Amino acid sequence: MNTKKIKNTIAKFKKADLSQVKDADLRSKGEKLQAKQGGFTLLELLVVVAILAIIAGAVISNMDGKEEGAAQATAVHTMATLENSMNIFSVAEKRTLPDGLDSLICSTGVTASGAELSVDISSLSGGTEIILSAGGNTSNLQRIHGGLTNDMYGKLQLVDVASGALNTLAENGLTSLRYALGTVCNATEDETIAGSVEDVALVDVTKPSMIFNDLVADDGEWEFGAGAAADFTDLTSMGTDTVPMAFFNEPEELGQEEEAVLVVFGVGPSADLGSVIARAPQDGNAPADKYSNFSIVVKVAECPDGESIEDFGTGDCQVADWEDVGEDMEVIAVLDAGGDAYDDEIAEAKGNEEE
Repeated sequence: MNTKKIKNTIAKFKKADLSQVKDADLRSKGEKLQAKQGGFTLLELLVVVAILAIIAGAVISNMDGKEEGAAQATAVHTMATLENSMNIFSVAEKRTLPDGLDSLICSTGVTASGAELSVDISSLSGGTEIILSAGGNTSNLQRIHGGLTNDMYGKLQLVDVASGALNTLAENGLTSLRYALGTVCNATEDETIAGSVEDVALVDVTKPSMIFNDLVADDGEWEFGAGAAADFTDLTSMGTDTVPMAFFNEPEELGQEEEAVLVVFGVGPSADLGSVIARAPQDGNAPADKYSNFSIVVKVAECPDGESIEDFGTGDCQVADWEDVGEDMEVIAVLDAGGDAYDDEIAEAKGNEEE
């Protein structure tokens, strides 16, 4: 008997005239059962509520602390997907890198004209740059500072690279790189962006992962985006200007030799990955005011033997000393918003490593 027939039978039973039943005992039982069809008694309702409360408590107890594990599992899956997508992209597009990646850097070389922002190689040269943060202050806590997480920030090092030394990047598809307006990293209350008097301190930015996008304003008030793309198509003919980039200062953490020179790019919404990914994925573990896009690490060169990018400025791993890896340039890792690579996330998900 299906549900509909059962409901019909119960309805008929409720309306049945039990006075016609001759057996007194059977008639009494029927009348009691018929009376119960009108609803639960207060005692029965209390019992049901108590049972439901016990079940809910057991479920909540079992699920407590599992949200973070679920988020880590999602991040691991997304990182693997993004890494595979980069491999597919290089085969399909015949180039290693997409254009429109995020530099993770704020620069005074980004200039505002009304509601338009622009930047070029010459304006980046000699400007003031800072890795995305609140004036160099970072945190892993929600609504404390803003920009990159403290863990990610601590693994990056800003290096001014001679534009002529970046020919390999340009030849492998990096035709543009996005920078954010310099004042964004140092904004205070009532800071002005494109005619807006909105508070744009990074901790208050509602869409931090879109900070490198083109500026969007509504009725003169800033909505989101404070970035512009620097065109790298003429890199091969340049050599005197410098281009600020973020480099990973712990190559051994990614299974590379200490001599490896690794540059880091954020995969934001403007990244030209349309052939393999419709939208740039985000790391759900990142606090609301932090840059939550994933990043890729690209091996672009090597330092002389025994030298490391970590000692840039004091050792012999100057840009002029870099050894070009040529066709061996490759994406060697995907990082989450906390600066962890795939293996680190796997270890954290299994509880084998502290965050």
